[in-house]
Formats: sequence, structure tokens, C-alpha cells
Amino acid sequence: MEEKLMTQSAASLFEQLIVFVVQLFVIVDPLAAVPTFLAITVAHSKQERRAIARRGCSIGLLAIVFFLVVGPSLLKYFAINTSAVQISGGLLLFVIALELLYGNPTGTQTSSKEERLAEKKEDVSVTPLAIPLLAGPGAIVTCLVFSSQASGALSVLVLIGGALIVFITAYLLLHWADELARVFGELGMKVAVRIVGLILAFIAVQYVINGITAIWPGVQIHS
Repeated sequence: MEEKLMTQSAASLFEQLIVFVVQLFVIVDPLAAVPTFLAITVAHSKQERRAIARRGCSIGLLAIVFFLVVGPSLLKYFAINTSAVQISGGLLLFVIALELLYGNPTGTQTSSKEERLAEKKEDVSVTPLAIPLLAGPGAIVTCLVFSSQASGALSVLVLIGGALIVFITAYLLLHWADELARVFGELGMKVAVRIVGLILAFIAVQYVINGITAIWPGVQIHS
């Protein structure tokens, strides 16, 4: 019996890891960040860009880990329940998804003014690369939702491991940003951004559905 429970617990944690990694990766969307990253580091050499990518991803990961660990306490302090985070977060993510679907730069990431200012900065690893390009409002909302549903310290550690996987992948994509831009081209990048936007819209709507059904358990939303 105990062995069965341990197997179920391990399976549950693994499922949590996979779902979190997929959702966070879609929201961080490092592939869509490649053109912006190249634009704000246009005055830097390839080696300098790679160093900036490494620092930016490290700082972004630290920001995400902070909200995974401290998030539930913050929500409790401000008396905010999980349903409120799910509904408001879902609405925010849906707005971001629409902007991606229409091929517009998202207002929650970097504005054209910020990109122009970034081009003049020697180090863009903190802003705008780490925050808000990688660890933006959408990623923070996702962390708050998952951390508030975590069943214990082990569950939080699994989420931190998932965040590590996402940001290592993000670093690898930015590390090879020049090569990716050549392989995919402008059209390929636009197609990838729109596909990510569509998936993000599904996730956003599901967040809202989960929040509504948590508030009103009697509401039946059939799949």
C-alpha cells in the first residue's frame, strides 16, 4: 500500500513538472525573444552577446525562483486567493496571446522605446532581457498559480527544477541566437510566435475556467 502511494506521488510530481515546464516555456517564449535579443545587443560581439544571455537567464531564473518560494506567502499576506490569481492571470495571459497571434510586440515585455534605450546600454542582462523579456508578468503569474497549488516543499523543489530546465533551454536558444535567426528567417520566427500565441490562449482560458469553477463549484464547464 505504501509503495503504491509513493508511486502515485512520484507520478503526480512528474506530471506537475511536465505541465509546469511546458506552460512556463510557452509563456517565457525564448524563441520569440531571439529577434529582440539580437536587436538590443546589436553593438556587441557574439561572445559578449553570449555572456549577456548567460547573465540575463541567470537573473531571470532567480526572479522566478523568488516568486515560486515567496509567492504563496505574498498572496496570504495580501489575502488573495488562488482563484483571483487564476482569473486575473488568465485574462493577462490572454491579452498577451492575442498580441502574439496578431504579430505585435507584447506590451508586457519590451516597448520600442526600451529597446532603443537598451541598444545604448553596455549591459542589458538585467533590463530589459531578464526582466521583463524573460521573467515578465506572464511568467510571474504562472509561478504564483503553481506555487499556490504546491502540496509541500518537495512540490516546490520540483517547480524550481522545472524553472531551471526552462531557463537552461532559454539560454541555449539565446546562445545560438545568430544561427537560429539564419535558419528560421523572419517568416519562420513569425510563424513560431503565432503558434506560441495560440497555445498561450488555450492556457489562459483554462486558467480562467479553473478560477471560476473553484469559486462556484456548481458551475459545470464540459470539455
